[in-house]
Amino acid sequence: MHRLLALRALCVILAIAPASAFAQTFPSKPVRVVITVQPGNVGDTRMRQIAEKLGPLLGQSVIVDNRPGASGNIATEFVMRAPADGYTLLLGHTFNMTWNPALLKMAFEPVKVLTGVTMISKGPPLLVAHPSMPFNSVGEMIAFAKANPGKLNMGGTTAGTAHVALELLKQRTGVDITFVPYKAAGGQLITDAVSNVINVYFDYTVTLQQLINTGRLKPLGVASTKRMAVWPNVPTFREAGFPGEFDIASWQGLYAPAGTPRDVLVRIATETAKVLNMPDIKNSFESTGGEIGGDTPDQFQAFSLAEHAKWGKVIRDAGIKLE
Repeated sequence: MHRLLALRALCVILAIAPASAFAQTFPSKPVRVVITVQPGNVGDTRMRQIAEKLGPLLGQSVIVDNRPGASGNIATEFVMRAPADGYTLLLGHTFNMTWNPALLKMAFEPVKVLTGVTMISKGPPLLVAHPSMPFNSVGEMIAFAKANPGKLNMGGTTAGTAHVALELLKQRTGVDITFVPYKAAGGQLITDAVSNVINVYFDYTVTLQQLINTGRLKPLGVASTKRMAVWPNVPTFREAGFPGEFDIASWQGLYAPAGTPRDVLVRIATETAKVLNMPDIKNSFESTGGEIGGDTPDQFQAFSLAEHAKWGKVIRDAGIKLE
């Protein structure tokens, strides 16, 4: 009996030894982070700032590899097919990880063929209105929309944040608000918002800062579970009268191929969190309305799966399609 127990213990040790030894030596070569945007994009610039500081902590260079195209699926498929060893990561985001499966005919679901490492950042949008609108909060807007069905409109790009957010708003409150589609964010959309051609719309701090400060638009609420450091006086949707939480923050985070050793995921997540909490990096995100991440692999994977389920249902129920 003692010999049998000893043999079983030896088998267990031999089974876990390769993984443990691999994790202890990781990384022994440069780590690549594949991103879905072109060089010079804000996401590219931010990831390069992080990579420059992450490399010394890992003891190896961290290389940023731009692979834009196909709504992020080119980069996603590349990482999906890479070895599950932690040396090839994806900077995934709300759209390619959780929206694409519902918007596109895909042969795979990104959150299932990849696994979360850690969140990099979240950026909640604000719901803003033209100053002439007879409401000053989310709750008052909902009441107005219910009393005046079909008279209020919201602008945004097709299959963009505003469109999907409006559908979630409709599903949660039953309001009748008309969606006005635009080919691109910014430009004509902002011009029409300031001119009251569209009454309300969602946008991010970088665009809204001057428009709100000069009184050309007014904020109704932050579409997140907590207030933003850069807009401390603007309430969350729930604080502003929405019935429950309303979190439509866009986010980005690191993913690895499914099956990557847990110790490797934890190492990358731990070192990345240290970088995100460095004063210059943290201030860079928060000054433009972002929130830094740095959660554990388990936390980020659970978050990703929840976002996948939430947005997939909203998009399918609303019948939203890419145009």
